[in-house]
Amino acid sequence: MQTHGINRLNRAFITLYLFLVISVVVIGWGLNQIWDSLAPDQKVSPEIETIFYLVEQDAEKYSAEWLSSIPKDKRHLLQLEFLTLDDMAQSNAMQELTKGRIVTASTDDQLIWYKRIAGTNSVLMLSQKINHDQGSFLYNILLIIFYFGLALVIYLWVWPLSRDAKKLEQQTQSLGSHQVPDVLSISHRSTLYPLAQAFNKMIFRLRDLITSHHDMTNAVSHELRTPLARMKFALAMIDQEKLSERSQQQLKSLTLDISEMETLVNSLLFYAGFEQQTRKMQFTSGHIHDLLDNLQERFIRTHHHKYQLEIKDFSGNQLFSCEWKLLETALQNLLSNAARFAEKRILLEANVTDTEYQIHVDDDGPGIPIEERQRVLESFVRLYDEQNESQSSGFGLGLAIVNRIMQWHQGKVDVECSPTLGGARLILRWPKYTDEYTK
Repeated sequence: MQTHGINRLNRAFITLYLFLVISVVVIGWGLNQIWDSLAPDQKVSPEIETIFYLVEQDAEKYSAEWLSSIPKDKRHLLQLEFLTLDDMAQSNAMQELTKGRIVTASTDDQLIWYKRIAGTNSVLMLSQKINHDQGSFLYNILLIIFYFGLALVIYLWVWPLSRDAKKLEQQTQSLGSHQVPDVLSISHRSTLYPLAQAFNKMIFRLRDLITSHHDMTNAVSHELRTPLARMKFALAMIDQEKLSERSQQQLKSLTLDISEMETLVNSLLFYAGFEQQTRKMQFTSGHIHDLLDNLQERFIRTHHHKYQLEIKDFSGNQLFSCEWKLLETALQNLLSNAARFAEKRILLEANVTDTEYQIHVDDDGPGIPIEERQRVLESFVRLYDEQNESQSSGFGLGLAIVNRIMQWHQGKVDVECSPTLGGARLILRWPKYTDEYTK
């Protein structure tokens, strides 16, 4: 595969090189033909014919007579010189000169006429400087056309490569947005064909992994939840009054274990849904204070005033744009995490800036070490404290779910130290007009 890719690269280089060389030759030849047809006239003018005629009539007096027939503003441009046929022996114009015809030639800055003086071996060479001001505009136009033609040729060669690269970019972007892209279709003659083949193999492998992941999730959903439900039902049917005190303690412990396992299964299923992105985001606008009031009431019912939850809304009654169900889940997870580590106080504040929405949750617990602040957002990461066994509870998915929710909102989660309570501060940030980012 690597050798095949190198061969394609060499072929692309050779193709581009030959393409450029041939294009330069063709475009240069075509523009040269245009220049020859539009350049300053090189035909023998009547003035030039008169000069040669006068010189032939009397070579000794030519200088006084032919100057009178030339316009004054052009006399300084003309030069006259005598040559011999021997000097022109190697010239292609020798045959024309022998016949007595006027031969025209040109250089970069001169027009030149040759004519053999009748009856002699002398050749009269008359040269005139070219006024570049007359042809400079045409020359510049043709030069621009030449470079534009080269640019067009290169574009025509690069365009298929750019088109295929654009396809690959679009497929990769769809992969980055948690979607499985379609198979990439590129011509086998394309330089990017080996890369497209490798990309397609990755897509097939990714589809297999997602299918396996989905099957595993279904297995967890059905194979684990069903026996858990049977065990919960069996425990509920047990008459605790007929059990000894020790058996009742064991039954209570078993009930808690089953409840914890059920919570783990539900968390795994919820997180797996995020990984697969099985739901479509629905962003709507609304006031945050309704959600905050609901969270506070639920928090009080759950923790029975064990913690002091203070909620402050600094949004100024501005509208929040988000997926409200997911935002509620994220805030519940943050409050549960804060309650797990807090001593007594928890603070939740909401705010809106010119560019983003912000919600942060503070607690008065031990805080999160700097080196652990990014790791706690990963899946199945828990911080343990041997002195506080309750801090090791949980499954390490709460903050990972919060982080995923913010990613879906095109935002992020920042972990800092609380400046007011001294513990941890977790900040949710996501940009305004999130619905525009997710179209």
